[in-house]
Amino acid sequence: MNSENSLYKVLPLSFDKEILLPTSKSHANRALIIGAIRGSGFQVQSLPLSTDVTTLLNCFKTVGLLITHNEDSVIFNNSFPACEAEIKEEIIDLKTGDGGTTNRFLLALLSLGKKTYRFFPSEKMSGRPIDDLLIPLRKLKVSVQTDIGGAWITLKGPAQINADAKIEIDCSKSTQFASALMLAFSQQSQQFELKNIIASETYLKMTEHVLSETKLKKSYDVPVDFSSLSYPLALALIKGKVLIKNCKTIDPLQADSKFIKLMQDSGADIQWTDKGLLAISKNNLKPFLVDGSQFPDLVPTLVFMAAHIPGKSTLKNLSVLRHKESDRLEQILKLLKLFSVKYSFDEAQSEIMIEGRTKAYPEASVKPARDHRIVMTAYLFLRANSGGSLAEYDCVEKSFPHFFNIMCNSN
Repeated sequence: MNSENSLYKVLPLSFDKEILLPTSKSHANRALIIGAIRGSGFQVQSLPLSTDVTTLLNCFKTVGLLITHNEDSVIFNNSFPACEAEIKEEIIDLKTGDGGTTNRFLLALLSLGKKTYRFFPSEKMSGRPIDDLLIPLRKLKVSVQTDIGGAWITLKGPAQINADAKIEIDCSKSTQFASALMLAFSQQSQQFELKNIIASETYLKMTEHVLSETKLKKSYDVPVDFSSLSYPLALALIKGKVLIKNCKTIDPLQADSKFIKLMQDSGADIQWTDKGLLAISKNNLKPFLVDGSQFPDLVPTLVFMAAHIPGKSTLKNLSVLRHKESDRLEQILKLLKLFSVKYSFDEAQSEIMIEGRTKAYPEASVKPARDHRIVMTAYLFLRANSGGSLAEYDCVEKSFPHFFNIMCNSN
C-alpha cells in the first residue's frame, strides 16, 4: 500500500510496554549473500520481515536459487552462480526494491555469473550513489551499463579475478560498496584496498564478523536490530517505560547499539535485566555532543532526544545523511521547523545545534519523504507531544514492518 493520500492519526499518549523487536536486516542480508554463494544446506535463522530482506530473497529465487523456508529461517539448496543453469532466459529482469544493501550486495554477487541482469529498483534507490561500486566491477571486466532500455543498471559477468592486483574501493559515500565486494568475492582470491573510510566503519566490522563466523559453520543466527530498538527506547526515555524482552546483550557490531551508552552517559535509566533491556523515563537528562558520521541511521532518533532534553545538544559531521533513502539532513531540518524546535545549522560544518525543552511541542500534520527512519522519528515527535497526523507511514516496512502495532497497541 502507498499511503501518500492517507494519514495515520497519532495520539499524545504515554508509553508503557513489554515488546519483542525485529532482528537486524544488516546482519541478515550479509548472511544471505554468504548463503547464496555457499549453498549445500547453509541456513540463516531468525530472519526479519523487512522488505530489504524479502526483496533480496525474491531476487535470489528469480536467478535460480532454490531456497526452503521454515518459519523465520531459510535453507540454501544450491548456490550462485551454478544455479544459473536452472534458468533458460539469458536476460533476467529483477525488481530490486529500494534497499541499499539489497541492490548493492546483489550487484556484486551477480557479477560472478554469466547471464545478463537488469535492475529495476523502486523509490529513490536509482538516485543514490552507486558509481563507487561500478568502478571496481568494471576493473574486473564486468560489463555494466546504466539507464539502458528502462533499466537502472544492466550487468553481465563473469568478473575476471586478478589475484596479483588490489582493486581500490572508494568508501567516502558508503561502506556498503566495500561490504558488497568483500561478501561476493569471499570465495575468490581477489584483493581489495579500501579508501576514504569516513563513516559507518562499524558496518565493515560487521561484514568481517559475518565472514569469519560463517567460514566453518553452515548456519548464521541473526541478532536483534539495534536500529529498530532506538525508537521504543527513545520514546520510553521521554514519556514512559519499556521492557525489550529479546534484547539481553549489546551487539557492538551494530553502530546504532551505541545509543544505549550515549543515553546512559546523559543520565538515562537503562538497565540490563534477566527479562531483557529496561528503560524508564526520568527528569534531568543531560545534553550531548555526538559525531553522527559514526552511526548515521541513529541521527534522526538522536535529534528527537536532543529536542526533549533541556540545554544545547550538538550533532556534527552529518553530510553522510544526504545520501540515504531521502536527503535525511534536509528532512530532519524540516521536522525541527515543523515542531518549532529551536536549532541552528552550520552548513559548512554539517552540524546541528538543538536547544531542547520539556514543554510539549505543538500538534502537527507531518508529510515527510518516503523514508522509514524519518517517518518513525516523526511518530516519536507526535506521540511524545501533542499528537497529530502522519503520512507515508507504510514505508516503515523497509526495516520495522510491525512498528505501529508494537508502538501503539496496548499490552
